[in-house]
Amino acid sequence: MAKKPRGREAKTHEVKVEAKKSNFIYILIYFFTWLSGLIAYLIEKKDKNIRFHAMQSILLGIVIFVLTWFLFFLIITPLIGFVLWLYGLYVGYKASTGETIRIPYLAEYADKYV
Repeated sequence: MAKKPRGREAKTHEVKVEAKKSNFIYILIYFFTWLSGLIAYLIEKKDKNIRFHAMQSILLGIVIFVLTWFLFFLIITPLIGFVLWLYGLYVGYKASTGETIRIPYLAEYADKYV
């Protein structure tokens, strides 16, 4: 049977668990692109980093939608959309590790709305 942490160890354990939960939000934001980005943007009012990534995810989702909508006649378009989605997941992963990646052109717009 595992021992429960006590005192200082318990607080350290709680901080680590909370950090893991809050870091997972970045990956989740980029997983459903504009939808999860919009939800996180509307719910989170204090953390500017989460709001920045939420807005960047919304903009990335719009770019993916526009590319797939207007270039639907190209065979490679679904591949481009998938690669952009994977790039979003990569940005979310890097944000969860503490590194902020600014998507070119989209980050400037995201800064305006944070």
